[in-house]
Amino acid sequence: MSKDTAPVTKSGAVERFERRDWLAAAMLFAASLAIRIPFRSHFAYHWDSAQFSLAIEHYDVSLGLPHLPGYFLYVMFGRIVNLLVGDPHASLVWMSVLAGAALAGLGYLLAAALFGRDCGLAAGCLLAASPLCWFQSEVALTTIVDSALVVATVLICWKAIGSGGGWPWVIAMAVMLTLVAGVRQQTTPVLCPVWVYTFWKFPRPRWRKFVVGLLVAGLLCTAWFIPMVHMSGGLGMYLRLYPERVRKDAPLTPLGGGPENLINSAAMIVGSCWVGLLGAGLLAGAESLLWLTRKDGKWATLVNRGEELRFLAMWIVPMVVFGLVYTIIPGYTLCYFPGIAILAAWATCRLVTRIDHAFPQQRPYGLVTVIAGISLINSAVFLLPARETTWLRANLPLTAAEIRRHDRQLGQWFQAIRERFRPDEVMICHDNQAFFYGFRLFQYHLPEYENWLLTTDTALRPPFNQKLWRARNHQVEFMDRFEPRGHTTLILVVSPGGNVDEFAPVLDVRKAKKWEIPDSAPLYTLTVGAE
Repeated sequence: MSKDTAPVTKSGAVERFERRDWLAAAMLFAASLAIRIPFRSHFAYHWDSAQFSLAIEHYDVSLGLPHLPGYFLYVMFGRIVNLLVGDPHASLVWMSVLAGAALAGLGYLLAAALFGRDCGLAAGCLLAASPLCWFQSEVALTTIVDSALVVATVLICWKAIGSGGGWPWVIAMAVMLTLVAGVRQQTTPVLCPVWVYTFWKFPRPRWRKFVVGLLVAGLLCTAWFIPMVHMSGGLGMYLRLYPERVRKDAPLTPLGGGPENLINSAAMIVGSCWVGLLGAGLLAGAESLLWLTRKDGKWATLVNRGEELRFLAMWIVPMVVFGLVYTIIPGYTLCYFPGIAILAAWATCRLVTRIDHAFPQQRPYGLVTVIAGISLINSAVFLLPARETTWLRANLPLTAAEIRRHDRQLGQWFQAIRERFRPDEVMICHDNQAFFYGFRLFQYHLPEYENWLLTTDTALRPPFNQKLWRARNHQVEFMDRFEPRGHTTLILVVSPGGNVDEFAPVLDVRKAKKWEIPDSAPLYTLTVGAE
């Protein structure tokens, strides 16, 4: 290799998928599915998880089932799966498992189409074993389903450019944009730049195809938007709720909460992507350093891969910029993380090529060895006890142990309540909508018990936005005041970082007693007089 020639991966971009490509994608899907099935969450991991599960039975955005913007197709797909599974939460978890497995296969296809089969194999294995993707594949949230749909959309866009932008590709792009919009609406605006860029790369005349694609996407989105708003009190009600939703979320953004939120979002993005890459991130960083320190020929790589890199930039950059405004959990990075994983896989393949040239006798095994090493490291971080890898994970709880801990904790609480109290003698009270063990989680998993939310939610439609919540059998009633109504015991569920005094505006908590059961830090009991 001459000094002025940058190393390249051993296989060129795949212009047309062959049987071996579909077989590789299918094998990655099957392997990813197999390793995900044993670690599925059995209790709602997040407030949103419980909301989505309840929305399968009763959809109404105006009552927070689920919250805005609605995630309509995600919930409706959950209803379809629920016909087979018979459990709303388990249905959503299975959707995540399947989407996470599909993401590995789709990642292979996209990376192979961009940078070759070597990169495809590295990217597919990375997405299969990534702790970030693996964890999100085990819980009932929209993020991994959205991620798989985004990668499928980007893949179709890239193939459409390569094929000259035929009409079938235009329709396929419109359908995929519709699916993304219906599953997770907030992803759609930041996916549009790469979608529009694809049309711009079509041969002339291109704008007629763009207009048709836009109209088809608009019509298809209307097909799910109309029933969504109809089930949520109408278009006027849906639009009136948006300003309040924005107002509630504003303190978590730089605009409403100050520049520290920008720093927090940036830290979450960096930490999440690091945990998603791990071994691949280190190797990609090494390759980037070697590239930067070259004295000649360094820009040949960017020139040779300019179209692919511009295309990825149109996907990744707008999403990262938007993420800097509002990224509070790792899953929010999944709409663009696969693109970063593909870049890391490409850089890793380039590093292996350097090593192959330095040690030609190892050439047949170099890439396989590196991919296996990355997969083992990343899998170990997900599977090992959490305390062993905290420093490596930037303290993010993206492990199988975290799923087991959360399931065990909620399971112990729910079992203890059922063993000690009958539904007619206890009421469960919550001081706010805590993410990980709040009102919705208890409402979903303890439907036979009466649950109260002793604060209001201004994001609901009037007059419910000024009322307390009382839930039983998955149904919520809205009350003007708290009414024990003959119950002799209250269970007080204190939110994370809070204390029992937060119930003081409604209850006399001076006699509240901490409930000494395993992992019972937020649970207190309070005896009240029967009416």
